[in-house]
Amino acid sequence: MRYLQKNFSIIIPTKNSEKYIHNCLDSIYRQKEKSIEVIIVDAFSDDQTLKIIHSFKKKIKNIRIIKLKSRPEVASALGIHKAKGKYIVWLGSDDRLCSTNTFLQVKKIFEKRRCDIVYGSYQIINSKEKIIKTVISQDFNYYRLLNVENYICATSLYFKSAIFKKIKKDLDDGFDFAFILKTFNKFNIFKTKKILSKFMIHDMSHSGNFYKNIVNINLDWMISKKYGGHLFNKWHRRHILIKVFTYLRLLWVAELKRRLSWRYLLKIKANFNKDLPEVKNTYRKYL
Repeated sequence: MRYLQKNFSIIIPTKNSEKYIHNCLDSIYRQKEKSIEVIIVDAFSDDQTLKIIHSFKKKIKNIRIIKLKSRPEVASALGIHKAKGKYIVWLGSDDRLCSTNTFLQVKKIFEKRRCDIVYGSYQIINSKEKIIKTVISQDFNYYRLLNVENYICATSLYFKSAIFKKIKKDLDDGFDFAFILKTFNKFNIFKTKKILSKFMIHDMSHSGNFYKNIVNINLDWMISKKYGGHLFNKWHRRHILIKVFTYLRLLWVAELKRRLSWRYLLKIKANFNKDLPEVKNTYRKYL
């Protein structure tokens, strides 16, 4: 039987995501666009994550679960390489699509604008699903991305799977920053101000947890350098600063700054769970 290509492939890496995966999948199930496949790449979950995912198979028929045998960091790249949809998007297991029309809106943009990549605005939410801030998408600036900041949210980034006919797939594809630098100068891009996703920040997420984010600081500099970033650009300076703070045993200063920003942005007191094995094992690889 001939395979009928789906319109959207949604890639979701999971690891002990029982607190959030239900609402993530529910935001997909409620989409008016039904031509989808969901690719779950699970990194050794030992809680109720997989059970919850299996319970959605009656609602979302095209759910595939890929169990990693090693190297959780390649989860997103593996999902991309397995995707068969016309358009591909990442979602964290704690993120959500913004509305029931999100996929229809994105598909319409691709068809009308004849572009290869679309990115849009997003909302930051906390662990209680409360909207903290709306971030409106900004114009594409390669120099700024390469040397200053990645202001494009991965959960509001969509791309045609056909672009891999023109560029080689590799493990970097799983890191949104690397993927953006690798592709954005080679394909047609369209920025929309439509809000496409809800991006969650909480104590244990890689973007929210201070100690897990240390790994991202190192990775961001390595990626920037690989694609031609300047020496001592913002990515490099952040990397050096963390190294110096660590050497002088002053990492608590940087942690304090993050705690204060949490109070300002999220209006809650942060607990980065520094002594939990999951957190220790993550940041010790870098330190």
